Amino acid sequence: MRIRILRNPACLGALAALSLSPLTTGLASAATMAAEPAPACLVLNQSWRYAQAGNGCGVATAVKIVYQDGAEGACIVVRPDETPTIGEGYLGHHGRALYLALCQ
Repeated sequence: MRIRILRNPACLGALAALSLSPLTTGLASAATMAAEPAPACLVLNQSWRYAQAGNGCGVATAVKIVYQDGAEGACIVVRPDETPTIGEGYLGHHGRALYLALCQ
């Protein structure tokens, strides 16, 4: 029975399309979640418990954290020379923070 299914070109094409659909869906969703990285004067610090953003830019800037699982934190305005807590640490639900992103 198994050999007959694989010999039929229509069944083989359908099987290939079904097996590849999760891959293409994952790539499309990851591409839409990308956010513009913040400038280098904004520094991300993450410990096991908290994530903080240091602002050395000289102007208030709205940022959010982008985590390794694609999740994004809340948009928070960080004033110059401040380092507020803006998210969870790497033991939180989303794991490690990848970078700070600009937001509005």
